[in-house]
Amino acid sequence: MDAPIHCRSEAYWTFCDEIERLDSSEALLNAAVAISMHFLPNAKVRTAQLDIAEIADLITERVSSGNPRALAAHLHHVMFDELGFHGDTNNYFNPRNSFLPHVLESKQGLPISLAIIYKLVAERIGLAVEGINTPGHFLARLHVGDDQMVVDPFFGGHILDKQQVAERVALTTGQRDVVELSALPTATNRQWVARILANLIHIYSMQGCPQSIAAMSELYDVLKVTY
Repeated sequence: MDAPIHCRSEAYWTFCDEIERLDSSEALLNAAVAISMHFLPNAKVRTAQLDIAEIADLITERVSSGNPRALAAHLHHVMFDELGFHGDTNNYFNPRNSFLPHVLESKQGLPISLAIIYKLVAERIGLAVEGINTPGHFLARLHVGDDQMVVDPFFGGHILDKQQVAERVALTTGQRDVVELSALPTATNRQWVARILANLIHIYSMQGCPQSIAAMSELYDVLKVTY
């Protein structure tokens, strides 16, 4: 891989290392943090890992049985009621809403960044979560036993039916197609990272920031080359 021209070296090489093993949730976290490292020089992968672990520990301390339904209930209570993770509806296009270290600190972000945190915390306590690659508004699918629930971390962890999913998508795209929940497209980790980068390129295009666009495009090219 050639040395970066536009992206900070530490961010670039950390991103390259994680893309090689992107099938794992750990690599998804680390790649997301690497993206933010271009803009937040003090951001560290290890700090984000510890923040996720701390949230997970708050949940497991309260559920001695390991019952999946109890874990899911406490997951939502801790993340959304106690810690207050929520979507930034006041300044949606603030680039910091895409930077995972900032979202972990501020407790607010975009649907996709909140969904990553939700997934990583849930998996650390023994639950399975997938990203749902719905256009305009990223969601999560939580598995609890034989049941599946579509969750919107942006709006306080609400459990959605298919009509509500369509309404969420319509908020940003204007499209109001109603599809069965089982047919919603699961996001691969590679698609997840690609969408974070695409969001940032779009935001910086709106703001007229060519250097930031170039840096994120450089990371996007790494993602394509390693496919």
